[in-house]
Amino acid sequence: MLAVVIMASVTHATWNALAKFIDDASFAFMWINITVAVVGIAFVVTTGLPNKAAIPFILASSVIHVSYNIFLLNSYRFGDLSQVYPLARGLAPVLVTIGAFLVAGEQLHIGEVIGIVIIAGALASIAELRATKALWLSLATGVAISAYSLVDGVGVRLSHSSSAYAGLLFALEGGALGLGIAWIRLRQRRPVLTRKLPLALTGGALSYLAYAAVLWAQQRAPLGVVSALRETSVIFAAIIGGCLLKEGLGRRRLVAATVVCVGVAILVLS
Repeated sequence: MLAVVIMASVTHATWNALAKFIDDASFAFMWINITVAVVGIAFVVTTGLPNKAAIPFILASSVIHVSYNIFLLNSYRFGDLSQVYPLARGLAPVLVTIGAFLVAGEQLHIGEVIGIVIIAGALASIAELRATKALWLSLATGVAISAYSLVDGVGVRLSHSSSAYAGLLFALEGGALGLGIAWIRLRQRRPVLTRKLPLALTGGALSYLAYAAVLWAQQRAPLGVVSALRETSVIFAAIIGGCLLKEGLGRRRLVAATVVCVGVAILVLS
C-alpha cells in the first residue's frame, strides 16, 4: 500500500511537471485529457461499468475534475510548479478538516489544530504573501481537490472495481475537457498537433496511472492515511521545479513543501 501511494505521488508530480514544461498550457491539457479518456474507455470496455450506486459520485466527480483541470491549467500559466503545486495540494486537507468542523460539527483535536497551523505557515511562505493570479487560481484548485477527494473516496467504495470507477470517471471527464479544448483551439485556428505531443501523451498516461492507484488505495485503506501519503507529492514537485525547471527560490520552496507534508501528516493522522 505504501509503495503504491508513494509511486502515485511521484507520478502525479511528474505529469504536472510535464504539463508545466510544455509552453502551451491548453495544448498540454487537451492531449493529457484525451489520453486519459482513451485509456478510461479501454478500461470500461475491459472491466464493465461500476455498480449503479457509484454512478452519481462519478458524475459529480467528473464535473469537479473539469473545474480542477481548468483552474490548474490557468495556475500554470501564471505561476511556477514549485509554487502552484504545494499551494493546491496542501490546502485540500485543511479545507476538508475545517469543513467537517463547520458543517458536520466535528471537533478539532489538538493535533489537527497544530497541523493546520503548520500547513498555513508553510503555504504563506510559498505564496510569498502576494495576491497574484497564480495564488487565487492555486487556492481554487485546492478547493476542487478537496471536493473530488471526498466524492471519490466515498464513491469508489460503492463500486465493485476501482478500475471500473476510474475508467468511467476519466472517460467522462477527460473526453469532455479534451474535446472541449480541441474545439476551442480549432475555432481559434491554433494547432492541435506539435512536437510536444509525445510529452503530453506521456503526461496523460502518468495522470491516469497516478489517480487510478489512489482510487485503488482508497478502497483498501483509511482515506486519511492515503491522503497523508499522497501529499508527499509536494516534495517531489518542489524538487522538480527547483532542480529541473530552474524555478526561482527552489531551495526555499522545497523546505516549505516538506513542512507542508509534515503538517498534512499530523492533520490527517491525528
